[in-house]
Amino acid sequence: MSVYPFDNSLEGEKGGCMKRMLAVAALTMAASSLALSQMTSKKANYSNKKGNSVEQAVMQMEEQLRAAVEKSDTKEYARIVGDDYVFTNQDAVVRNKAQMISAYASGNLKYESLKLDEIKVHPYGDVAVVTGRSTAKAQDNGKDISGPTRYTRVYVKRQGRWQLVATQITRIP
Repeated sequence: MSVYPFDNSLEGEKGGCMKRMLAVAALTMAASSLALSQMTSKKANYSNKKGNSVEQAVMQMEEQLRAAVEKSDTKEYARIVGDDYVFTNQDAVVRNKAQMISAYASGNLKYESLKLDEIKVHPYGDVAVVTGRSTAKAQDNGKDISGPTRYTRVYVKRQGRWQLVATQITRIP
């Protein structure tokens, strides 16, 4: 006879009872883990769905912005861009919303074509950071700024709608 009260080596009623208790405990732990895993998965699916709606809304804003820039549509551009907007171009020149609208309206900043690709939206609640690649045929104050760039944009959801508040672009050599 063993000196350990929970020794499974005993044959008979006590050993069988212990094996059943261990089996029940193991099944309970497995079921709990599975339930927790499913709850976590449901939360992840919910946030992915929420993220997808943010992604769709911001991707739509990206397309509206691209079209406004390509057409020099200052009214649409002003709607998309927040009053506190900051743009940093490939030459490290910083402009605000009024300066950008003025540049488009005067023709000093002119995009003949603008293509956006490799766009990724990273939602963070009421903020979304967008990274992407652009290829432009454009001029800024008579200087050719055509070619590929990488960009980062920051959108903020205000009063139920997304607004662009910052853009930074870097020329791809």
